Amino acid sequence: MRIDRYAEKVYAGVLGKMIGVFYGRPIEGWPYEKIRERFGMVDHFVAEDLGMPLHVADDDLSGTFTFYNAFEDYSLSALGCEEFGKTWLNYLIEDKTVFWWGGLGRSTEHTAYLRLKSGIKAPKSGSMELNGRAAAEQIGAQIFIDAIPLTFAGDIEKARKYTEMQAKVSHDGVAVESACFWAGMEAAAFRERNLDALLEENLSYVESSQLLEILREIISFCKDEPDFITARAYLEKRWGYDKFPGNCHVIPNTALMLTTLLLSKDSFRDSMKMCVSGGWDTDCNGANLGCLNGIRLGLDALTEEFDFRAPIADRFYNISSRGEACVTDAVQQTKRIVSVHNQIFQTEYPVDEHRYSFAYRGAVQGFIPCPVRGGKTLLNNPEGRGLAITLQEGKEGFASLPVMWQREDVYGGYCMLGSPVLYETQKVCVHLKAIGERIRFRFYVVYYDFDDLRQVAESEEYEADLAGDTYVWRVPALGGKCLDRFGIALTGKVNNGVQIASIDFIGAPDHFCINGSLRNCDLGHANMQLQAFTSSAREFDLDDRHTFTISNHEDTGLVTIGTEDFRDYQVSCQAVPYLHQAFGLVIRSRGHRKYYALLLKEHDKAQLIRQDGDERLVLAECSCPYKELISYTLTLKAQGSHISASVGQKVLLTAQDTRYDRGGCGFLICEGTFMADDFQIAAQEPYSSHMESNTTDNTRIS
Repeated sequence: MRIDRYAEKVYAGVLGKMIGVFYGRPIEGWPYEKIRERFGMVDHFVAEDLGMPLHVADDDLSGTFTFYNAFEDYSLSALGCEEFGKTWLNYLIEDKTVFWWGGLGRSTEHTAYLRLKSGIKAPKSGSMELNGRAAAEQIGAQIFIDAIPLTFAGDIEKARKYTEMQAKVSHDGVAVESACFWAGMEAAAFRERNLDALLEENLSYVESSQLLEILREIISFCKDEPDFITARAYLEKRWGYDKFPGNCHVIPNTALMLTTLLLSKDSFRDSMKMCVSGGWDTDCNGANLGCLNGIRLGLDALTEEFDFRAPIADRFYNISSRGEACVTDAVQQTKRIVSVHNQIFQTEYPVDEHRYSFAYRGAVQGFIPCPVRGGKTLLNNPEGRGLAITLQEGKEGFASLPVMWQREDVYGGYCMLGSPVLYETQKVCVHLKAIGERIRFRFYVVYYDFDDLRQVAESEEYEADLAGDTYVWRVPALGGKCLDRFGIALTGKVNNGVQIASIDFIGAPDHFCINGSLRNCDLGHANMQLQAFTSSAREFDLDDRHTFTISNHEDTGLVTIGTEDFRDYQVSCQAVPYLHQAFGLVIRSRGHRKYYALLLKEHDKAQLIRQDGDERLVLAECSCPYKELISYTLTLKAQGSHISASVGQKVLLTAQDTRYDRGGCGFLICEGTFMADDFQIAAQEPYSSHMESNTTDNTRIS
């Protein structure tokens, strides 16, 4: 089925979900009475009013776009409920990512994770039989659904089918049926705007008599167009939280969502105001409803009555074991979804390959006037053809975007965990042209020094003309510092500026090295260099005698850094083993259960392995005697399909394998501890990049 303006509708749906999360998150859990007393109707983003950041980590976003990895890791023909469960195990880090880790029998998702971890496969992991009705029917089944109907646009049956598979990893009963109902609504919204028609078609698919009766009663009630206060009182009386077990049952929230959808009609703003002002699970409800209305009403609806987009600037955090996925935005996630849709349906909707392509109307992908350097700049992108940055006053202005999670956004109960998307000695490739007349500009990075103070490193000065050019800048060596932001500095006249067509971060760093102490002497804890790693090891910290200590008391823990831009490169360190079952280095990781690794184990053996979920394939092994508390140089190298490993100066193991062609690197520890110094990453030949192979002769490199 060909969908008119499909990619833009996906983008509007992703933005709608983000808006709902950030609109509702600050008052999540507030009693309805408290919301009314403080705000009356919530008619704007209230995070600042409550002294909290807007861009916080949140399960609705992290879960939705983390579990979507299943569609990229498995073919559709091989994808079932069990594979969604495996996706959980690969991309979740216990007690850290995505969920409220509230304990067995208390947190539905934590309970399901523990079932999966113990070997119980999905869908039994989320079954009512195993976990009880209260846990099985909480709201979590439907808060992670939206990327699925965005993929199966117009196809209610497939949207419901794959939503059910995903939902049954952790839920059962009416919670799964409610998730399928909303997934069908979102899928059908790509081709049907009219609410009556949309509802009638989707009601015909509902299999739960309990849910169907509630939905039809609400539709009948709303035909009289009651005011919001009357409607909210009706919901409390009929389906309040006190009528159902657990902390956050699905029925009250679904009832509120449908009521506000019907009362708000075709107003995106009214739907957000009513839905979030109604209380209960404010961010979850706002997110699902925002996604549905983003698809149904279109991109312009998000700014018609109130500019929901500007404060968000497209960006959000996706917290998972894929550390490089943490700092992301609506455009990048839209391109993921459109790519999967193209693969499934053999369609050819355009998908720009650049990291930052600003491909949709109004997209800024995290760029704002730089909060670190100041200056007055205006950013806009009315046609989706590139980001325009213009000077508003004075002779100089700065605009930047985050390449690492922002310390100012650490807030609340969800862990902020992730790695930078840009590193020292990595190449930045930017295609831009001047606006107005020729203008001078510089690239820059903001980074954290040893005391976690923000500092700036700049490129040389360039001059842009109206014809446009491609510029390649290698970020300078900074001693392994954590990069915080990437930006562009403009020098010229008011209303002149640049239009950026694309930005890419190319390949692995030429030389990235961390050594010495990572202690922030003023604060007494590890500095941002350590926090740039994504750890599933139980303990990952600085050490008094070494740079790192890595420890895990059960199974296998990984500590990774880097991105999918890393392809052909090597990673090395000075490793000092202590008590352990196995330890070593990993390379080309995708999550913490998909990677290549060099393992030293049993004090006399070295192995080169490929890990894929529960499947471990030994690619090569040899005898390698070693002792505890002795330092060894470990090197793991990936070049195309060739993987090699060295201990000391000698290459001990080599293998050919094509399963993983990119990804980050780091440490591995199994049931024990080791220490590490002199951690290094270095790009290797063959070095290939689509962007580099297509740069023109006038590309400028500094």
